[in-house]
Amino acid sequence: MKNVLLNKKILVAVAGGIAAYKIVYVVRELLRRGAKVRVMMTNSAQRFVQPTTFSSILGNRVGVGMFEADGNVNTLHLDMPHWADLILVAPATADILAKMTYGMADDLVSTALLAAECPIFVAPAMNGSMYSHPATQNNVKILVERGVQKIGPEYGEMAAPGEKSGLGRMSEPDKIIQALEDHFEKLATWRGKKVLITAGRTEESIDDVRVLSNRSSGRMGVALARAARDRGAEVVLIHGAMDVKPPEHVKTYSGVSALEMFDLVKANITNSDVAIFAAAVADWRPKGKHNGKLKRSSLETTPTIELVENPDIAKETASMCPGITIGFALETSLDIEEAKEKRVRKGLDAILLNEHLAIGAADSQLIWLDGQGRQQVSEAAEKSVLSWWVLDQIDGLHAKH
Repeated sequence: MKNVLLNKKILVAVAGGIAAYKIVYVVRELLRRGAKVRVMMTNSAQRFVQPTTFSSILGNRVGVGMFEADGNVNTLHLDMPHWADLILVAPATADILAKMTYGMADDLVSTALLAAECPIFVAPAMNGSMYSHPATQNNVKILVERGVQKIGPEYGEMAAPGEKSGLGRMSEPDKIIQALEDHFEKLATWRGKKVLITAGRTEESIDDVRVLSNRSSGRMGVALARAARDRGAEVVLIHGAMDVKPPEHVKTYSGVSALEMFDLVKANITNSDVAIFAAAVADWRPKGKHNGKLKRSSLETTPTIELVENPDIAKETASMCPGITIGFALETSLDIEEAKEKRVRKGLDAILLNEHLAIGAADSQLIWLDGQGRQQVSEAAEKSVLSWWVLDQIDGLHAKH
């Protein structure tokens, strides 16, 4: 098996929890597998493990503060995160998770995390009551939505004598290392691939003020674009109106109406290795747009809006894609057979079925149906988590081609 950690630059950020002692093993094992490792520590982390413990096995300096002994400011808060291919925050305490969520930067670790541009993994570790607190749960949710990858926590024994078991125990070192290996292995399968994704909702003008549209937020498409980018793909995101911002370092085009989005897809899909049609495209549009604003006071009767059919973008362009094509089926009931028929009718390699309640929501559950007979059901999860699951299913599809 190929050693996917060989020469990977991993920055380990150790926060102040009793589980910090386990990170010594994590660092040693990463080094054993050929990774290049650096460590930075919060002040409280140094109460549990001495910096010399890490520096002895690393052979390099451990980052412990923003200032040198002579009072001068160092640049470790920029040098370390910009050096790294990946940052692991472990143990990720409630304090460091809160700082990451709100952009607080009052020490070396929090400042370095704010300056980071590489993928970040967190391994939460704290008392079960602290982890289940709404504030912590909200912080974790926000971080995951931003693309931070979460490892654990696990249900198990807590550190304090007599403390009851709960959800908050840090994942064991082997599981943490496996998560990092999985990340780099997935990067290898997507690096250099050209991925086209549609996202958001289209809007069809009735007049200069009103539109026909739907409740799609764009979260699923944006999450897929971010996940594909983080796996090393070259991503083109074609989006309509959205409630979220497109991810950085992704080429974006805005197509507000179905016809605008149709033209943009046709212009970009012909060299795509993967095309994912996640946008909620209006099936119909007004036959003609009224100039200005329709005013009730100027009309003797309620106006009638004549509709014409929009192109089915997935159906019309799937055959233009030389690679894998994936669509979505949003239904009021999870009708598997109807979704299968839709996949065939549109000429897609796979389709993802979900309920209408998912539209505009942060969470969802997906059923994967492909032309190779695979049927997979995801867990109910945030769309940022589901996006990685979707890409895993696409990897399986590639493997059988």
